[in-house]
Amino acid sequence: MSPVFADGKEYPIGPQKTIFDYADDLEIRVPTACGRNGECHECVVEIKKGMESLNQLTQEETFLRGNYRLACQAVVKDLTSNVEFTTLRRQPKILTSGVKRPVKLDSVATKRDDRVFIEEMDADRYQGHILGLAGDIGTTTIVLSIVDLESGDTLTSSSFENPQRFGGSDVMNRISYDGGPNKGELKKVLLSSINYEIGEMLSEHKIHRRRIYDAVLVGNTTMRDILFGVNV
Repeated sequence: MSPVFADGKEYPIGPQKTIFDYADDLEIRVPTACGRNGECHECVVEIKKGMESLNQLTQEETFLRGNYRLACQAVVKDLTSNVEFTTLRRQPKILTSGVKRPVKLDSVATKRDDRVFIEEMDADRYQGHILGLAGDIGTTTIVLSIVDLESGDTLTSSSFENPQRFGGSDVMNRISYDGGPNKGELKKVLLSSINYEIGEMLSEHKIHRRRIYDAVLVGNTTMRDILFGVNV
């Protein structure tokens, strides 16, 4: 049988297996939040070779175009052809050192006795952490950092490829895509990937995402408007 390739690894093709199944076999992480039924639209992969060896697009994949499929919906039908796929993620390449200047913290979330206040609103019981999320929403790459709002220190950072790539590689293509019949899909897949990555970062430190009380996200005007659902 011919193999399935991804990230320099290969695995023999088997009958009626999805790309997600092969990702499991190859120990490649693919985001999902819906139990692999096609609803969350997180598991977008790019088919580099063998698109014709897969089943037809399913109803859950009508928002995709080109050589992109949902890993949970793409089934390898031709057992004699090579298939190669890649996830829309890259290994983190993060600048971890730099010049740190003393800055007076002015967080909207503060600790008062055993409570957490957001400005003047009593928001929560203090449980050891007051965290913030900082994000750079780039056309190509997303960079996220979890910041301790009490000390100003960065707890952890991560980066991944912008999963909106199926809508085009540049802002003009994404504006065109978002203005078409699949409006809202770019926002949906981006928010899903951000939420997934937040969970991954915090799980390493055994901290619940509810300890994040503030977020600052930056990006160019197109990325900003897509993220907030503004008509671009």
